[in-house]
Amino acid sequence: MINPSDLCGLGGVALTIAGTLVLMLGRLPFSRRVLLGVGTLLFVLLLLPFGDLPLAAYPRGMVGDLSISTLLLVLYALARRGGLGAPVDPARRLLALLIPVLGALLLYPLALGAAYYDPYRWGFGEPAFLGSLLVLSLLAIAARLPLVAVAISLAVLAWAAGVYESRNLWDYLLDPLLALYAFAACLRAPFARRAKAY
Repeated sequence: MINPSDLCGLGGVALTIAGTLVLMLGRLPFSRRVLLGVGTLLFVLLLLPFGDLPLAAYPRGMVGDLSISTLLLVLYALARRGGLGAPVDPARRLLALLIPVLGALLLYPLALGAAYYDPYRWGFGEPAFLGSLLVLSLLAIAARLPLVAVAISLAVLAWAAGVYESRNLWDYLLDPLLALYAFAACLRAPFARRAKAY
C-alpha cells in the first residue's frame, strides 16, 4: 500500500513528465483533444506498476519530490497552452523567475558547504523564514506577480499538511529542476528580447 506522501510525490513527477511532453507536442499541429488524451494516458501509465514500483518512481528516485512551485508552474504553462489566462508581461515573468534563481544561489552553495552557515535549517519552521516568505508574498502581490504569491502560499500549506516525506519547507518551495529552468530562462531572456527587436 502506497502511503499518501509517496502518492503525492509520484503524482507530482508524473504530472511534470506528462505536462512537459504535452507542452513540447503543443508546438506541433496537434488538436487540444489529442494533447489532452496523450497527457492523460502518459500520466496514468507513469502511475502504473512496472516491476515492484510505479514507472514514476524511477525518475523520482533520481530527482526526488518536485517542489510545489514546479508543479504550479507546469499547471500554469498547461493552462496557458490551453488558452486560459492572460499572457504574462516579459518583464514580470523575468522578475518572477529571478526569485527561484536567488533562492537557489542562497540555498544550494551554502547547503553544500560553501560557508559555515546552512540556510536549509530555516526550512524546519524558523519563524523568521516564515515571516520573510509572508513579506515576499505581499511584495509579489504588490508587484502584480500573483503566481509567485500563490506558489509560496501553496508550498507553505503543503508543508504544514506534510504532503511530502520531507519536513523542510525549502523542499516545497524549490527544487534543482526549477532552479535550472529559471537560470536558463533568465539567461535566454535578453537574447529573446533582442531577437524580437529585429
